[in-house]
Amino acid sequence: MEIHNEPLPSLVYEDHASFEPEADSLYIGFEGIEERSGHFQNLVASSNSVKFLEVVREGETEFETRLVGTTGTTTHRLRSRKQLAELWTAHESASVYLDITGLRHHVWIPLLRSALSLSNPVHVIYVEPEQYRHSLTPTESQIFDLSERIEGIAPIPGFASLRRTTDEFIFLPLLGFEGTRLAYLLEQVQPLNDKIVPIVGVPGYLPEHPFNSFLGNRIALQETDAWQRVRYADANCPFSLFYLLEQIEREFRPEHSKIAVIGTKPHALGGALFVLGDPTRRELIYDHPVRKTERTSGVGRLLQYEVSEFMR
Repeated sequence: MEIHNEPLPSLVYEDHASFEPEADSLYIGFEGIEERSGHFQNLVASSNSVKFLEVVREGETEFETRLVGTTGTTTHRLRSRKQLAELWTAHESASVYLDITGLRHHVWIPLLRSALSLSNPVHVIYVEPEQYRHSLTPTESQIFDLSERIEGIAPIPGFASLRRTTDEFIFLPLLGFEGTRLAYLLEQVQPLNDKIVPIVGVPGYLPEHPFNSFLGNRIALQETDAWQRVRYADANCPFSLFYLLEQIEREFRPEHSKIAVIGTKPHALGGALFVLGDPTRRELIYDHPVRKTERTSGVGRLLQYEVSEFMR
């Protein structure tokens, strides 16, 4: 299958300041701890005909939002489909923008699933960083200084798998720079070596990023011989990844696919969409890292993904 012959409904803004949400839309975002997520407040100041719903707190099982221009907050339970659905009915709009730049995976993925049940267009927004922070004491598996620790594997709210652990499965880690995370997942998930198919973002946000992924994950890739089965998908394109995952499933014909979202957020988005396409046979694996402050610097391109158009 030729990936480039498939639809890739995305818009790329080289200058994030040139992006403007549609009038009468709802925009959900979180300013977060990184410089690049600060564009949320810039949008609030410049877009008068848009409702902005700010995530003001991310808990493990719930999150709080505040409609910009008001003082009260609302708590939403992540495992309650009813409460997530009520978020949309409380803020009716012509379309929805879900900005995942500053949000943690366990918050934006349930929001995405809920939003896709709407008849309204759903757009996902992501802003790339200019640079990742290099470690002051780099090791072979830790080139960048991105995470403080790993909290451990736990289901994304609403994405728990009921599959038996004895089922045959293929393990599809979406690689980032942190080899310690891949090593941890291999130890916990224990896939057969010949059922490990890593995916590297090529091209990366920057030309050197694919090489950094290989270097950071070299030990685990060599110990399992998984380097022989590495596949590639654009680091900033969830749809290219989606098509690649479909292709891999056709090749291996597994009973079950486990997709580890430890790479780029656009790849995590593609993995989440892929699992939503067949949640009985596919599973998201996530290790819930605690991110360091100032892990990135600068503001890169803004990307808009037309996810509802893609999934319908």
